[in-house]
Formats: sequence, structure tokens, C-alpha cells
Amino acid sequence: MITVYLLPVETLNGCDVVAGAEHIHDAVLECTENPNVRKLIMDTTLDEEIALSDVALNVYLPDSEELAIYNAREIAPPPDADALRAAELLAMSPPVITLPEIWELLRIFGRRLGYDF
Repeated sequence: MITVYLLPVETLNGCDVVAGAEHIHDAVLECTENPNVRKLIMDTTLDEEIALSDVALNVYLPDSEELAIYNAREIAPPPDADALRAAELLAMSPPVITLPEIWELLRIFGRRLGYDF
């Protein structure tokens, strides 16, 4: 069910972190007048509904304007295998990336740039 949640925001290491962020997906997250609160419009499962309701300051059904905003969102396509592998290589590599990993990254970037090999 599409629901609106007003979620508290905490600043950690200079970054704003929304309560319940681990449950948010395919949603609209907006700033509010209060810099410590964000408005989330999301179609939730029962488990997500319970988890987000537990941390939310307020929960209510969306009005027609909020429904229009939610329905107008653009859903990003899932990342492709190359993008996931490149992110994994860069995130998990030691400070000095090994030569095989460098070649693999070069092949990934080459494919993304449209080079055939």
C-alpha cells in the first residue's frame, strides 16, 4: 500500500541519514520545512510498513498530490553486471590494485564506452 512516512534525520560524519533507510526502495524522498525530517512516499510490503512505522514520526495515506508525485517518479534500471563487478573490484581492492584486476576494470570500462574486443 502506498503510504507517506515522516522520518527523522540524523547527521553522522557530516552526512544526513534517514531513519529506516535500509527499507527504502523505489520511492520518493523529499525534504520538509524541518531540516531534521524527510517525507517518504513508498509502496510498502507488510514488513516494510511495520519497520518504517516503528521509526516514523508520523504515518498517513497520501493525498492526490502526493500520489501524483509518487506515480511520476522515474525508476532507475538495475545496474548491469559490469557496473556491479567494477564497483566490487574498486571497493574490495587493496590500496594497490593487482594487474589482473586492472585489466578486468579496463575491459569493463571499454565495454561501457562501446569498444568491441
